[in-house]
Amino acid sequence: MRIIFVLFLAVFAFAFDVKILSVNNDYAKIDSYIKKGISGDVICTYDKTPIICAKAVAFGNIVKFYNYTELKNDAFALPKVSPKPGDKIILGKNYRRILIIAPNQNAYIKTAQLYKGNTIISPDIFAPFIDEMPTREDFEKFCNDMNIGRIIFVLDKIYEVDSFSFYAIKKRDIDFKAKYDKAFFVTFPSFKITGKNIEQYYKSLIKD
Repeated sequence: MRIIFVLFLAVFAFAFDVKILSVNNDYAKIDSYIKKGISGDVICTYDKTPIICAKAVAFGNIVKFYNYTELKNDAFALPKVSPKPGDKIILGKNYRRILIIAPNQNAYIKTAQLYKGNTIISPDIFAPFIDEMPTREDFEKFCNDMNIGRIIFVLDKIYEVDSFSFYAIKKRDIDFKAKYDKAFFVTFPSFKITGKNIEQYYKSLIKD
């Protein structure tokens, strides 16, 4: 009998794969029970070569497929291959690469200490790519370009968010105040934002 594991902690240590058991349109059943919101790449075979043919987001032992656009190039057409039973899904890819969105230096440093062993991409790199408040699309594009798997939002709690699905895959309590007066902490002077509840704005982007 196959033992079904609930993969919570292991996902943060390294990427792992699951197998597709059956496919029904944009959904598939897989051979493991995975925490809701963890995303990954579906590996299909084209002309005897493994390729990424779709994105997937886990919901227990079911995944939902999404178009894979990370290699989109108008100069050539990507092969059209659909996921099928037996194909693998690599989940939690790039989860060791994170972006921390924090209100101030103290909150940023304390949060960074919780994620030692991960590669932290500086928000200084992200800031030049946005105008005022970053949209979900801004986050998605930056994370895709920089191979970031998780965004760490410091709000009333720490929310670990999958950078593709935007589901909160883990939450941590904090022992410090996180009050925003600008989009997020950077090491150079940045403009303050007034008349906007930044904490609520970020919460509105996050799925539970």
